Amino acid sequence: MMQFFRHIYREVINSQYFKNMFLLTSGVGVSQLIPFLLLPILTRFFSPVDFGFFALFMAIIQLLSTSMTFRLEMAVVLPKKNTDAALLCIISLICLMMLSLVSFCVLFLGQQYFFNILSEGGYFNQSYLINPLILYLLPLGVFLLGFYNILYSWNNRLELYKKMSYSHIIHSIFSTPSSILLYFSALQPVGLILGQLIGRLFASFLLLKDLIYHIRLIPSHNIINNSKSLLMDYRKFIIFETPHTILNFISNKIILGVFTALFGLFTVGIFDLADKIIAKPLGIISNSFKTVFYKRLTTAKDQLNIFKKSVFLMTVVSFFLVIPFYFIPDSFFIFLLGESWVDVGDYIKLICPLLLVRFITNVISPSIAYSLQNQYLFIWQVIYFIIIIALFWFIRGMSVNEVLIIYAFFGALMYLVLGLVSYLVLKKYISN
Repeated sequence: MMQFFRHIYREVINSQYFKNMFLLTSGVGVSQLIPFLLLPILTRFFSPVDFGFFALFMAIIQLLSTSMTFRLEMAVVLPKKNTDAALLCIISLICLMMLSLVSFCVLFLGQQYFFNILSEGGYFNQSYLINPLILYLLPLGVFLLGFYNILYSWNNRLELYKKMSYSHIIHSIFSTPSSILLYFSALQPVGLILGQLIGRLFASFLLLKDLIYHIRLIPSHNIINNSKSLLMDYRKFIIFETPHTILNFISNKIILGVFTALFGLFTVGIFDLADKIIAKPLGIISNSFKTVFYKRLTTAKDQLNIFKKSVFLMTVVSFFLVIPFYFIPDSFFIFLLGESWVDVGDYIKLICPLLLVRFITNVISPSIAYSLQNQYLFIWQVIYFIIIIALFWFIRGMSVNEVLIIYAFFGALMYLVLGLVSYLVLKKYISN
């Protein structure tokens, strides 16, 4: 057994694959340190209700941004030619721009209608509703996040991990300080949202240069036919990956809607902060590992070996990242965040089992996309979505803690199933 662990350790130390993982993750770690250090200021400037509204707004932006590109950015690492990959980026960007513009026009023309709906719901503070920026920031946020995702995938293709790492740091440097500064302006009600968008804008600038260079190399003749061919080659990303992404996001974020309806924005804000402290950093770190893993599958000779070692490494890393939160007393969070945030520690501990399993599975699940068997991921997602909806149908009348326990248990179970499916699909693909 000790020999096995020593073998794994040597491979981790000497492997360029794992070095790339840790290079990207180091940038993520630094990027998370900045908002964490400024978090005590944010929690004393902005209320749990502010954080609750921010969570719902950003959830909508994330959902729309991933669906408006039709997930073609995920296919960017797959073409053999850089010019084909750059063309895929252009196609994704055109889809994103057109749909963002359409959403802006719809919101502009129906501004009063949407404000009336929000007002009648009774969930939102009047300070949000009287600010027209609320609606117009939505398509802008969708475009900026979608644009960043496209650029991120392109840089992953070129293995520019240092630049990708810096992009996380740049985002943090500009986002959280911007939110704090905006608190002292007339834009205070949307300060948290605007801060995020400013950070995303500057992070995108950092990743743009290399894509522009390769776009210029795309042969101008026959662009239409090449675009059609690429869309046919990677149509499964449109047909299966897009609805999967939508359902997956709704499954993971539906708890925000449930909490808003059952417990109000205050509880949503508490949960969102718990998410920021543990779930978001874990998700970003996991996505960094996933990015390198996905790219490595396209070049590795032994994909199953890479899969197994990645599972082992992610398991070790996840335990080191998650378990310490069970030993942090609630008094620490009160000291750090203020009296209003007393329940943050409890929420974190309740969702940790789900986060641990999801952290591992998120890294290895792209093996399904690599195998071009996206239908399996879609089927799993449909089942998961149905289970989550059914669970929340029966939780009315339960406490917040009871809801979180049920949500975390069944979520962890389903992600274990996804991990198994990812392995079996990859194994079948390699054997064929």
